[in-house]
Amino acid sequence: MSGPSRSRVGRVFAVVAIALVAAACSSSSDSPSDAAAPLPAPAASAPSLRIMVSNDDGIASPGLDQLVVALAELPDVELTVVAPAENQSGSSDKTTPGAVTYGPGATASGVAGTAVNGFPADAVLVGLDKLALEPDLVVSGVNAGQNVGPLAAISGTVGVARTAVRAGIPAVALSAGLTYDAEQYAVAIDALLVWITENRGQLVEGTFPAEVVSINVPACPASSMGEIVDVALATAIPDGVNVFVSSCDATGDAPDDDVLALVGGWATRTVVPVDLPVPAG
Repeated sequence: MSGPSRSRVGRVFAVVAIALVAAACSSSSDSPSDAAAPLPAPAASAPSLRIMVSNDDGIASPGLDQLVVALAELPDVELTVVAPAENQSGSSDKTTPGAVTYGPGATASGVAGTAVNGFPADAVLVGLDKLALEPDLVVSGVNAGQNVGPLAAISGTVGVARTAVRAGIPAVALSAGLTYDAEQYAVAIDALLVWITENRGQLVEGTFPAEVVSINVPACPASSMGEIVDVALATAIPDGVNVFVSSCDATGDAPDDDVLALVGGWATRTVVPVDLPVPAG
């Protein structure tokens, strides 16, 4: 083939190549499916659940420490410990007249918090008024000794929750056997964690009712307890009944009140009125 013929062929190939490229570009720009997709918006982080933890057994009690460690494992939680510096069991919702002092403290395993030189209710007020906390939930416990029936009125553990509810904050009080048993106390804590998971949305939104929820577990091995039951607060403890001792043989239907359910071996969950008459004597 002569030189001029090769030149014409080259020009033809060049024109075809340019046409093919142009067609491809036109096809790409005209096809919605091939258009560059917008970058996805960054996922919004879940709002934190703000929890204030207190008790009446004192900031160094093992029940409080076990509770705090478990709550810290929840996702997206802001946890603050404000508890009495010393054991204040049986102090109900009493407050100290005048100023209350407080300072740095720590749980049994070293979780930092604030130790309040006063009653459990004082600890709540220090957290809200002095430390300017704005919790979505107040949790109290785990108390050494169950707080069912009339005992709820004299309980400092329940007193924490009652004080929080008066300030418009939902609260849960946890109580177990008089003798610390990590497995038994874990049952109360697990019941709380389930409750938080079920109600977290409303708690964060501030739409959950401001009420006192009291969870009590019997002094039984975890394997011998009945499932947690929602029951009413008993108005009295029957003669001869020791609420700190359980038969641990939960069978059939649970009784209707927290005292009888607890001594029968069931874990109980009860909504406790904010204003309770303190039993005489």
